[in-house]
Amino acid sequence: PVGDGAAAVVLATGNRARELCERPAWIRGIDHRIEAHGLGVRDLTDSPSTRLAAERAGLFERPVDTAELHAPFTSQEVVLRRALRLADDVTVNPSGGALAANPMMAAGLIRIGEAAARIHRGASDRAVAHATSGPCLQQNLVAVLEGEARA
Repeated sequence: PVGDGAAAVVLATGNRARELCERPAWIRGIDHRIEAHGLGVRDLTDSPSTRLAAERAGLFERPVDTAELHAPFTSQEVVLRRALRLADDVTVNPSGGALAANPMMAAGLIRIGEAAARIHRGASDRAVAHATSGPCLQQNLVAVLEGEARA
């Protein structure tokens, strides 16, 4: 479902981030890639651009415990889980994802905010957030976020 909404995140570095938040979510990698927009020229059951963005963002270096996927259609979650190589024990869309609320132009940033919020609360140590545009995953952004090691 499409709805109204907005999103904002606060970006800060180093000590300023620690002043603003007890447990900051550090962006360890981020990348954006585009698929061919012509639907008849590619396999809609795969998303090579998501996989490449994930690789360039450093997702495959270590496992994640949380994934916030911008999958406004159920079939896209299956495609994204495979492209991002998510293990079965990864918590996917604990926020409810875009199927629960999809304010079109803010939904991707909301995924990043939700992943960061889980790190802030201590519910996640390493998360991936995904944003897309286009009804068939034509544009894909992948961000890898991490919290500082716990004492």
